[in-house]
Parts: sequence; structure tokens; C-alpha cells
Amino acid sequence: MFLLFVKGMSAYGQDLTFYKVDTTASKLLWKCDKHNGLFKLEKGGVVVENKAVIDGLFFININSLKDLDMNVKQFGTAVLIFENTLKNEFLEAKKYPNAFFRIEEIKSLEKDKYTIIGDLTMHGITNCISFDADIIFKGNKIYFKSEKFTIDRTDWGVYRMSPKRPYPDDENNWTVPDNVDITIDMVLVKDVE
Repeated sequence: MFLLFVKGMSAYGQDLTFYKVDTTASKLLWKCDKHNGLFKLEKGGVVVENKAVIDGLFFININSLKDLDMNVKQFGTAVLIFENTLKNEFLEAKKYPNAFFRIEEIKSLEKDKYTIIGDLTMHGITNCISFDADIIFKGNKIYFKSEKFTIDRTDWGVYRMSPKRPYPDDENNWTVPDNVDITIDMVLVKDVE
């Protein structure tokens, strides 16, 4: 899919530049109920024409999920158990190891601030989402940081412990809120190849 995206750049014209995600400096931050953490971006990039982002595709590694609010020294293996529960029971990472976000449209709001509209594919389901983000060009890099936005995990079929549809095998009737707050924080580097 990513190679098709890069090859598809030729459909836009000659004056295009590709910026690749710096995977060491980029992350997707999440918060749900009392917990927060991150996912790593596995690969991706944006197409730029005349200093404007016109397209983009990003791969999120579901197995990279980390919890940031529990200290391993204090909670020990409970942190790993919690992370594995989220990855395997909620997000079914073995079946759906990646989520994808494809930019479909960008609307300028003011200098360096945009509304991003695109398709988020997660858990085998694609939905259109939108959020505002700062996109700043500096040297050979682009700094992309979204404002916090909220998704409902059940829109992507993630129903584990949802108040909407609790699992019958859950004897404690525990639920986890459906809303997840997301912030995307990326650094992209100009591709010189």
C-alpha cells in the first residue's frame, strides 16, 4: 500500500517533494479514561507541492502500544499485562497489526494551521475523521502536530468492555469508556532520493 502511494505521486505532476516520517521522533498519543500512552508510527509520509501538503499516508504499529501513566517500578508486570490486554483483546493486534491514516483533503485555516480530513482504517474498518493541526516547514523538515481530537472506538468495531455492548463473559460488569482522545505529533524529513 505504501509503495503504491509513493508511486502514485507521479499522478500529481513534476513539482512534488516527498517528506518521510521520522519514526524515531513521531508518535500518536492516546488517552482513555485514566490511562494514556502512545503508538509509534511505522512508516509514512506526505506529498508537498509549492510548500503545501497535498496528500499523505501513515502506518501506525498497533504492537508498539505503550502505557505512559503506570510506572514499571511501581506496578511491575501489571503494566505489561495491561498493554498486552489492550493490544490483543481490545485491538486484536495479531489480526490487525497496523492502522492506517490517509489524508484526503486539507483546508487552510490561517498561517500554519489546517483542518485535516482523511480516512482512518483500524481493526479492519475505515471511517472518515477530521482534526485541526499545525503544519510548519522548517529547513528540510515538516513539524506536524494535531490538536487533541476524539474518536469513538466502537465506530471501528472495538467493543471489548464497551458500555454499549459488554461482553457476556465479563462477570464483573467492568466497562471502559468508548471515547479515546488522540494527538498526532510527527516530524517529517525531506526525501533526497
